[in-house]
Amino acid sequence: MRLRRFKAPSMREAMARVRDELGETAIIVSSEDLETGGVEVTAVNERRGEVRDTEPEPFSPVRNQLEMRLKARLRGEAKASQAAASNADAPAALGLTSTDLSTVLNDHRVPDALADRLLQAASAHDNDDAQAALAHSLGIALDFQPIGEQLPGSIMLIGAPGAGKTVTAAKLAARAVLAGQQVDIITADAVRSGALAQSKAYADVLNQDVAEVRGADELALMLDTRAELGRNRPCIIDTPATNLHDRAELDHTARLVQACRGADATSTVEPIGVIAAGGDIEDMAEAAQFFAQLGCRRVIISRTDATKRLGGVMAALATARLAVAEFGIKPYLAGGLVAATPSRLADMTLTKSTTSAPQPSVLPRRAAASVTPLAGASPTGSTEPTSA
Repeated sequence: MRLRRFKAPSMREAMARVRDELGETAIIVSSEDLETGGVEVTAVNERRGEVRDTEPEPFSPVRNQLEMRLKARLRGEAKASQAAASNADAPAALGLTSTDLSTVLNDHRVPDALADRLLQAASAHDNDDAQAALAHSLGIALDFQPIGEQLPGSIMLIGAPGAGKTVTAAKLAARAVLAGQQVDIITADAVRSGALAQSKAYADVLNQDVAEVRGADELALMLDTRAELGRNRPCIIDTPATNLHDRAELDHTARLVQACRGADATSTVEPIGVIAAGGDIEDMAEAAQFFAQLGCRRVIISRTDATKRLGGVMAALATARLAVAEFGIKPYLAGGLVAATPSRLADMTLTKSTTSAPQPSVLPRRAAASVTPLAGASPTGSTEPTSA
């Protein structure tokens, strides 16, 4: 199985290349429009273990789905072309100036103290362009440390229920594979029903295997064995969801993180938190502080495409003083993550503010979150949760 990206001026040309190079049984993983024009399609030629027949089947759901997506996209391109022609003389949308940033930050419910810092930094910027001014202020107030297309080392993902750790692990693995890097996938989630099956389903698309461990001791043993065998490729470790209000789960996660601390820096696995955008501001700040207590330096913000307000994200990062590494922008494995940069966050903030429906004026700006460090999150805990 091969995972390939194809770029072309139109979807018709991209699909033609997919079929020419990967065959009729190609499976579309994702497609997206490029900022520079044209489209990019990610596809695989077949799933692992499949054997192509010499004669095509009379009915193929995969091929039928491919045809349906192709026709729908081509129809959309035709309509878009007609709409562009009819709207050629339409007036351009009004742009924002730096003086509008206060309204934008209020729209995103950015806490007052942080909003004031951002506005002060933006006012010192010598460019009246809103995005440039906001990006400048975000770069001063927050920290950004992207992971990169290829993993620099092994990582462990931790997060609360529903944060999207498993799919984020798959997205990171897919990006590494597309960049020519092989990675190992390990799941320590022996608690959630169907967790292993979900990880294997994602890994199967990437032609990867998934190793399962139960608890911190097995994880430490597996990492030691990898080192002894000279297994140098990075690994991505998925963990059980951590309920921040359950002491046993807090301690279990702390033990998993402790198991990843090798004898030297080269063998240490970096813990990275995953926070879903759009949550309650205090809950997000508590999660970020828990990650910081465990030794995380960075977090990944998932589901930015599913929320209109990013004030909670900014507040959580500022409260815990964590760097943001990646933004989850799409549900697809390929292209589902983008490097976190001040410019990217500024663009998302302005786009969501200008495209969202007007908010009722009676909604007040929320005050800055006041979060105390969590008790019971010591990385030396020894209690593991009981599997259901």
